[in-house]
Amino acid sequence: MKILGFYFLIISIAVLVNSKAVEETTTDETNLPKFNLASGFYNKKTIKLEITNADPNAVIYYTLDGSIPTLNSTLYEKPVVLKNRSEEENVLSSITGVSPDRDYVPKVKVKKGNVIRAMAKLSNGTLTDVVSSTYFVGLNRKKLSNNLPVVSIITDPDNLFGYENGIYIKGKRYDDWIAEDPENINALDYLIEGNYNYKGKESERPATLQYFPGNKNVEGFSQDFGIRIMGKATRTYVQKSFRFVSREEYGKKNLKYDLIPGNMRSDGNGPLTKYKSFNLRNGGNDFDYSKIRDNVLQNLVSNRSFETQQNDFAVAFIDGEYWGVYSIYEDYSDNYIANNYDIDKDNVIIIKNQNKVEAGMDSDADLLKENLESIFAKDMSLPENYEEGKKLLMWKNLPDGPFGGGNFAFWRVRNPDASVPKADGKWRILTYDTEFSSGIYPDISKYDDDLLSSILTENQWFSGTYCTNLLNTFLKNKEFKNLFINALSDIRNIDFDLKRLNSTIEKMRKTLSPLMKDHYDRFGTMKEFIEDGYRHFDIQVDLFKTWLNNKHSIFMKEIERDFELQPPVTVTITSDNFRKGSFVVNDGWKIFDKKYKGEYFRENILYITAKPSSGRKLKYWKIKNCTFANETGVHSSSKYQSSSQTTIGIYPDTGCKITVYFK
Repeated sequence: MKILGFYFLIISIAVLVNSKAVEETTTDETNLPKFNLASGFYNKKTIKLEITNADPNAVIYYTLDGSIPTLNSTLYEKPVVLKNRSEEENVLSSITGVSPDRDYVPKVKVKKGNVIRAMAKLSNGTLTDVVSSTYFVGLNRKKLSNNLPVVSIITDPDNLFGYENGIYIKGKRYDDWIAEDPENINALDYLIEGNYNYKGKESERPATLQYFPGNKNVEGFSQDFGIRIMGKATRTYVQKSFRFVSREEYGKKNLKYDLIPGNMRSDGNGPLTKYKSFNLRNGGNDFDYSKIRDNVLQNLVSNRSFETQQNDFAVAFIDGEYWGVYSIYEDYSDNYIANNYDIDKDNVIIIKNQNKVEAGMDSDADLLKENLESIFAKDMSLPENYEEGKKLLMWKNLPDGPFGGGNFAFWRVRNPDASVPKADGKWRILTYDTEFSSGIYPDISKYDDDLLSSILTENQWFSGTYCTNLLNTFLKNKEFKNLFINALSDIRNIDFDLKRLNSTIEKMRKTLSPLMKDHYDRFGTMKEFIEDGYRHFDIQVDLFKTWLNNKHSIFMKEIERDFELQPPVTVTITSDNFRKGSFVVNDGWKIFDKKYKGEYFRENILYITAKPSSGRKLKYWKIKNCTFANETGVHSSSKYQSSSQTTIGIYPDTGCKITVYFK
């Protein structure tokens, strides 16, 4: 006890000495400076902002450029008059050295808000934490954001643009890289290193994010995060993507907010309202083009069996300066799985790009490789091998879409838990960054390029990828091949139904089109942005839309050719009375309450399941110009066949018509 008492004495002396050397700080919220006006939009020429403190003898210091207030900052002595700063000179947006090939700076003065950060020195000498706020004065909210959310990122400019510390610029890391080898200056732009290449927690910089919902003029939340630059080649772009991470060291462990309206948990148990991290994405490869490709594609396939990232558009500001159109995205991580499935995050493994461990232990990449190679080694035409393979992999993920060589990750739990759905230990697929798939670069991505053939024959960059190998291994099984061809047909007929496809594109075009002039004025690094009278966005959306419509028109022909099938036939499915019941095609996501027409193949079994309304029961199915795959319970006449099974399988033929009857 004497030794322990001596230890505490030494510690106490050290703390006392240290307190003399530096100012003490307090995190007591009652002592924080307070603004008399809430962050938000003010339709006035000027507003007067007052800053107060519960301590009548406190001295308040503030900044207006995003930097952290110190005792050398502006002393608060009277209300701060805030106005529309849009006619002031650009500061952050005039910084060069942001991109290897694009020292573009706006030729106009960008729109600006006001950011203010304040701290107080209390009468006992302690310093309070910093409080931050954003005020958009005299800006037309509708013209600025078209009622999209607005996000205000407030951070010390050095965190993004400082020569050594700034993660948004080429900076010192670029100069050091060139000094190591002067030939590096000739590298391709997307390979040029800079401060923006720093990754991981050490690359995080503290920032405050204020979020203003599209339907409100006041903030939805204000929270401190760690921010990182994210992406691969897009790190070199003039508009970069950000990842926001919640940590206790910044304030809160999670963001508890309805960040992406309508975002439901992946297990179906209500809306997702807790985020450990999320992304602010620049459009990826689509940054210079339509910016909506990935949003559209992930939206259209969001009902398939694999994971997709829900998203929402937003307009961003950094330290008060306009920073263009972004998309808010979910971020795949162990916490993503935990928040969507109530699975312990420490029990989650995520492997990205075949061998990069995003969550788990380094050895988990070997676990994935071992599991998948055991599948590759089996002859899947044998039913027992097929069943063994299905125990290791959520096999339905494969035919649903991400079977190529691109951006996907595998996840599973380390220790299975039968009480939790999706915690069965099977590998599942997360897909992301899909924009490269749909004609961004016309010279290498034509709509009539048969990528399905390249995948099936493992040509080009599809060779050797896990998903390609898995697909071709499982396709040796007759049941899986039937499932795969049906899935391709359903994706074309249902998920990419032309009415659904085109309305999704047009809705996003309508949302972003009014905003693109400001965006191009800020980031218009391609001469086409200006020379086509700001029509570049609409032109690119048209190209994207045309590409998908053209692919839709030939896709069934590609399947026919690649699998050596007869031409597809149109199948019509209806109910005798949709008030009594509806139906589902191929165990799909959509419950049809209207007549359905889709194209399918004669050699493939098409499955349809009856869905009686409450209080109703299935009476029977009646089919014409098609044949039941299972003869059990089938009754025949000269014109029709019928069955009373809930789910039927049929081989379609020309003029195939199926009607479900309820009682």
